[in-house]
Amino acid sequence: METSLAGRTALITGAWTRIGAAIAQGMAAQGANLVVNYSRSEKEATETVSKIIHRGGSAIAVCCDVS
Repeated sequence: METSLAGRTALITGAWTRIGAAIAQGMAAQGANLVVNYSRSEKEATETVSKIIHRGGSAIAVCCDVS
């Protein structure tokens, strides 16, 4: 079964880490708009966002504490 995420928006917490970044990039490749959440690592979060945008995806980085 193939699932399309086109037109959907996902908030990914920890998307600046290796596993989280891979999940975010995979979801973006399936058409999802991404919100990359970070609380400390702005540089890594913006790098993940840049990779997603470079590959034609849509993403933003947002600093907030979701705990």
